[in-house]
Amino acid sequence: MIDNKTLKWLSEKQVILDQFIQNKWNFKNDKTLLDKKITAFLVELGEYANEERSFKYWSNKKPSDLEIQLDEYIDGIHFIISVGNQINYNFLEFNYNFLNKDSIIDIYFEIISCLNSFIKENNNTNYSNLLNAFLNICEIKNYTQDQIIDAYNIKNEINFQRQNNNY
Repeated sequence: MIDNKTLKWLSEKQVILDQFIQNKWNFKNDKTLLDKKITAFLVELGEYANEERSFKYWSNKKPSDLEIQLDEYIDGIHFIISVGNQINYNFLEFNYNFLNKDSIIDIYFEIISCLNSFIKENNNTNYSNLLNAFLNICEIKNYTQDQIIDAYNIKNEINFQRQNNNY
């Protein structure tokens, strides 16, 4: 599981990337940007589910390799942490709660439910519930904190390179 110290570290790293992007593209840190980040998070959740493949009852194809799954999950981490930063969420006060769902699909539904609540009201409680639901993927898939940190560092570097290359 990802501890609070690591969440804070992710938050600090994300601030640096977000400021770099904001300075490059000169946009406002406003509700419109928050809505775009929320949409990006939802898209990344779908991309993760597509690689994780548990919903694909019609296919015998195995899930993508762990590295690919982690890459997509980390894209979601980037956006969900960015959303938390934008609402000034204190990651050191986050309390993780295992949801004890029967399947990852139930976790996806919980994330969507929490996302809907957060969209209606952008407050710390709704954000915390959303973050908690998303982090439950780590537990149900047995992703370690070290795997998350390593994947984040790799993707963060790629994101800076993309910005430098006018991605």
